[in-house]
Amino acid sequence: MSMDSIAHLRATRRYITSMMLNLPIQPTETSIATLLVMLDHFSAYPDEYLELLNDNQFSTRKSS
Repeated sequence: MSMDSIAHLRATRRYITSMMLNLPIQPTETSIATLLVMLDHFSAYPDEYLELLNDNQFSTRKSS
């Protein structure tokens, strides 16, 4: 496996982890198919993704 392939896999993991941490998603209850549908949806409607991020950050701050 080349260094580029390894770097690509690690970057993918970081991006997925970031998304999972920023949204109200249970990783153990989310299938790959569901994640792909969500990515497609949020790519088509980025405002909804930003709104969900803001709602999640607001409720996180509120509960602290």
